[in-house]
Amino acid sequence: MEYPPMEEIYRQFVDMLSKYVDKYDRQDKFFLAGYNNASFDNQFLRAWFIQNGDKYFGSWFWSNSIDVMVLATPYLAARRAEMENFKQGTVARSLGIDVDPNRLHDALYDIEICKAIFDIVSPQMI
Repeated sequence: MEYPPMEEIYRQFVDMLSKYVDKYDRQDKFFLAGYNNASFDNQFLRAWFIQNGDKYFGSWFWSNSIDVMVLATPYLAARRAEMENFKQGTVARSLGIDVDPNRLHDALYDIEICKAIFDIVSPQMI
């Protein structure tokens, strides 16, 4: 399978972002949100911007992200020792969320599971 050039995908991505955020407005930014994104995804995305000659990642995104794994940690602290691991599927199941193991790591499904976890562990943030 052949992938389009990185620069083309980057341009499409920035065009999509610009439909929702004015990168020149210091108060108009996205929050990056995900499961365990603080330790990987955020740096990866920032590096991708730099690789494409754009050092203004912070024009699009707030520097602090919403990491649902970090939010779930104190919520599940009393049960953590009993859990096999702290992967998204395990955390979801421990919170009573129905998880289809065959769909885990499908991007859209993972977003749905992440949101379901967030809705349980962070009701005060909604």
